[in-house]
Amino acid sequence: MTRTTTPVNFTLDLRGRTGSRSGQVARALIDVIASGQVHDGDRLPSTRTLAATFGVARAAAVGAYEELTAAGFLVAQPGGSTCVEHGAGAAARAGTFGAGPPALPAWPDPLAAAGPRARCLSRPAGYDLRPGQADTGLISGRDWTRAMRLATASALAPQDVIAQLREQLCGHLRRARGLAVDPDDIFPFPSVGIALRAVAAVCALTGRPVAFEDPGYAKARVALHQAGAVVRPVPVDEDGVRAGDLRATDRACYVTPAHQFPLGGRMPVGRRADLLVWANACDGLVLEDDYDGEFRYDVPPLTPLRAMPAAADRVVYFGTSSKILSRGLRISWAVLPARFRGAMIRYLDEWGEDVSQVSAAFLANFIATGALTRHHSRVMRTYRARHGRFVAACRELVPAARALGIEAGLHVVLVFDGPLDDTAAVARLAEAGLACLPLSGLCAGPAPTRRSGLICGYSLLPETMAQGAAALIGQVTGKLMAVR
Repeated sequence: MTRTTTPVNFTLDLRGRTGSRSGQVARALIDVIASGQVHDGDRLPSTRTLAATFGVARAAAVGAYEELTAAGFLVAQPGGSTCVEHGAGAAARAGTFGAGPPALPAWPDPLAAAGPRARCLSRPAGYDLRPGQADTGLISGRDWTRAMRLATASALAPQDVIAQLREQLCGHLRRARGLAVDPDDIFPFPSVGIALRAVAAVCALTGRPVAFEDPGYAKARVALHQAGAVVRPVPVDEDGVRAGDLRATDRACYVTPAHQFPLGGRMPVGRRADLLVWANACDGLVLEDDYDGEFRYDVPPLTPLRAMPAAADRVVYFGTSSKILSRGLRISWAVLPARFRGAMIRYLDEWGEDVSQVSAAFLANFIATGALTRHHSRVMRTYRARHGRFVAACRELVPAARALGIEAGLHVVLVFDGPLDDTAAVARLAEAGLACLPLSGLCAGPAPTRRSGLICGYSLLPETMAQGAAALIGQVTGKLMAVR
């Protein structure tokens, strides 16, 4: 029987790509799948036809097909044909191909208040000290590819994928954070912001006062505001929020007790207990965002507030995969008190924004195979070294600054012993090729009362570059403070 040749009905764009030729072809094919030019189940042209059509060596086409088959995006069929695997489109759009996870986003403007000059810079960031980023280059390519292959080969129904993810997250929280919860109370979301909006609707926060850390995580504050909550800023000190600053009329309080964002304090047990006393006395909720609780240095672990006795009915716990793995997965979760379980199920049935099924299956497999535990152990060694080198360099080269939040997390805050216009400092540093954030931009109060400082992430800063980054910070801030 004569075999029918599959025509080439897509465009393969190889311009500007780097790496091996087979890798270039593979990534161009991923773009074709992601854009919908070919769909799940479609048969692809032979490697000979592909090579002749686009002017590449057949060996490059063969290598690309083999690479994508190993990663679970293509599947070899009996008779020698190659087809797009089911689920490949969603995986390609989620950016889940390669020896590692999706690349970090290009440097967007973190300097909304720094003026048009800073926003229009064309110079790339030689030192990327934006907080909240994981170094995706530290992820094992073998572990990543294995989990993705298992995810794309799964024939589970969507509800079964989510059930699998819940079970695996339940085990992860128990092992990594000392938190025992019922998997049925774990609800996955594409982001913590979306989770907060859902919780606000389900837990009747709309139109009610919600106490919020000041300074605090701006995206969470915006999410609650968008959900209709009345956000009330509450000042924090180096130990976080004080229960004495909360009101009986507050319906909830948003906190980051493991590593206060951005100041970095670890809330002591006494204050945690006081929060629960307030919540029980006022029928309130504590919204605990454990955004980077997996990372701590030379200090004993503090289990989440949710793990304390009597917290299960009063604390909504939020977590995310973005700090330990990659933002590109777009998987976060909320652990609700059991009394809200039914209401959240009904809300999601009507209004919910689902997580990617491929990302959910991938994360479940990444946890189940032990890859997440291995990854955490590996990155902790790297982040600890980067943290230590950067903090030491700042102490040497930025003598006017004091580093806060150095016991945990992936960022530090530099606060200065004299007046500093941190917005101007961030703009000047951006001009010189260093990206960080101004502390004042995360304060909710009027400008004269806002705290000043620089929020510096070190997760993407190699140890060899710590001295240069600190020297640049010291030079820029020193000049600005001298002018005053």
